Amino acid sequence: MTLFIRKQLCFLGQFFLLALILLTLSRFAFVLWQWPRIEGADDILAIFIGGLRIDLATLSQLLFLPLLALALHTLTPLKGHWLSRAIKVYCWVILLLLVLLELSTPTFISEYDTRPNRLFFEYLSSPNEVFGMLFNGYLLELVIGTLLLVATGWLTRHWLRRHRGEIAVFSPASSLLMLPLLALLLLGARSGIQHRPINPAMVAFSNDRMLNTLPLNSTYSVMYALYQMGNESSAAKLYGEIPEETMLNIIRQQTEALGQSVPSDMPSLHQLTPSQPFQKRNLIIVVEESLGAQFVGSLGGKSLTPNIDQWRDKSWFFENLYATGTRSARGLEAITTGFLPSPARPVLKLPKAQGNFFSLAGLLSEYGYESSFIYGGESHFDNMKGFFLNNGFDLTIDQNDYTNPSFVGNWGVSDEDLFSQALTYLQTKPEQPKFSLIFTSTNHTPFEFPDDKIELYEEPKQTVNNAVKYADYALGKFLQELEAKGMMENSVVMVVADHDARVWGDSLVPINHFHIPGFIISPDIEPKIDSTLVSQIDLAPTLLSLLGIDHQVPMLGHDLTQLPVNYQGRAIMQYGDNQAYWDGQEVVILRPNQQPITYPYTGGKFGKEPMKDPEQELLALAYAQFASWAYDKQKYRLN
Repeated sequence: MTLFIRKQLCFLGQFFLLALILLTLSRFAFVLWQWPRIEGADDILAIFIGGLRIDLATLSQLLFLPLLALALHTLTPLKGHWLSRAIKVYCWVILLLLVLLELSTPTFISEYDTRPNRLFFEYLSSPNEVFGMLFNGYLLELVIGTLLLVATGWLTRHWLRRHRGEIAVFSPASSLLMLPLLALLLLGARSGIQHRPINPAMVAFSNDRMLNTLPLNSTYSVMYALYQMGNESSAAKLYGEIPEETMLNIIRQQTEALGQSVPSDMPSLHQLTPSQPFQKRNLIIVVEESLGAQFVGSLGGKSLTPNIDQWRDKSWFFENLYATGTRSARGLEAITTGFLPSPARPVLKLPKAQGNFFSLAGLLSEYGYESSFIYGGESHFDNMKGFFLNNGFDLTIDQNDYTNPSFVGNWGVSDEDLFSQALTYLQTKPEQPKFSLIFTSTNHTPFEFPDDKIELYEEPKQTVNNAVKYADYALGKFLQELEAKGMMENSVVMVVADHDARVWGDSLVPINHFHIPGFIISPDIEPKIDSTLVSQIDLAPTLLSLLGIDHQVPMLGHDLTQLPVNYQGRAIMQYGDNQAYWDGQEVVILRPNQQPITYPYTGGKFGKEPMKDPEQELLALAYAQFASWAYDKQKYRLN
């Protein structure tokens, strides 16, 4: 073996060892940080043994390219220092990437209760909002992370200088000697000779989703998320694919329970028979950002929402309403289209949904409605504007359309400015029935809102609790003005949250953090407090029924105005790569590359031991697989 090859292998070996030590120390720090959630020695052993497997696999994958370049280069007569320099630069950049992602992990866990994943990529499309959020909400963490990254770059730069480049020489024998090393790296990248290469499920050990990410390193977590994003059209295969005809038969059975099934290539298509005649009433949906039940006094949370609480006895108030996910795009997906959640990205962002995808706006346009999306920030965020305009909405109003707003924060204008703009729009052309989707933004990190509007719940000002109080204050003013102007007399108004703030918990799916407020106000509704278990996907068909819309729809949500006597409800929740199907008694949890697992779940607590319910597990798998199938085959549309 030539001197050139020996020196390059020595350098790669040092890089491998240094990176392995850094990743292990980082994992050790996270274990100390999350110590209260770790149950004992078995957890610690699983974290570090699984972590070693993941780190070895990650580094083997990252080093395969430079080692292959070495092997191929020795077969050519080319000479020079360029290859050794390229390998050093490659390893230096990779080392900085490893450190960067580990340094970003504490902030990511604090916000999302998991290591960096697909959100890392999705947020890159909105740098202004993201950097503004980091600068205003995580400034200290940002400064410390930047300093540590710069220090790492400086120290490793001096380490690289010690390895002076050597001139490569033609040596076929050296190339042959490197074949065993390449085979070893391939084995390491797979982490063994088992049927499937290593994946996060192989190192999962706990019912706490966040703990299951500790054996991973953040580079692997992001790389795996990128790989999964490339296979989104068949995402339901993550959970174990059932025969397509079996899935379709189950969906047809569920469809028949919703109404008269319509012969079609769309198995969920059925006739929505409304509970009352059609009236040209406005539909106003207010989506409150990150407003979980934990903040709502009338749902057993903190006393932060007196204005919402006062509607408990004056509206159709849902006590047991559950979000479908943990992101705004997921909530908007369910509220405006009734589409089922899936492990893929929300349909707002998926290419096959950017046209001819069913939505409330698309259907209501056939009844003469003008549909608008009104937002206080940049409507391109999460591709909201693109999706809505491509699927039936007539116009969007966002931050660029406000004249002299009273307050502008990182995520846009204040909720008061938002509602003022919405009122102005709703009063134009009163003879024109309108559907307006109004999406607030105040209750979002870094929690910026105008001074002297509320009595602060706590100090300092910019906390989630204070932001919730302001959001409730602004909402209360808006609803009062709708009443004062007589606009509720000819409108169906719904207020609902998109999701809870910072969803986390020591379970595979923390169901309590999917609990959200929601209520409907309409002249045709007798006020009632409804304890039925309700999902966000049930809201769209219910609103259409209240408007008197008699039409074919592909939605699998229930019209809550016309439920069977024995209906007990169900909720479907997407939590990262896990999905839960809960019927109020049992919850089926679907996990990537693992069998479904069922637990009793009542009173807000999981049972200690899992149980088997094949029928319920098959239903949960069918719903998950249908979401992917309907998107991929474009079977979720107006007929």
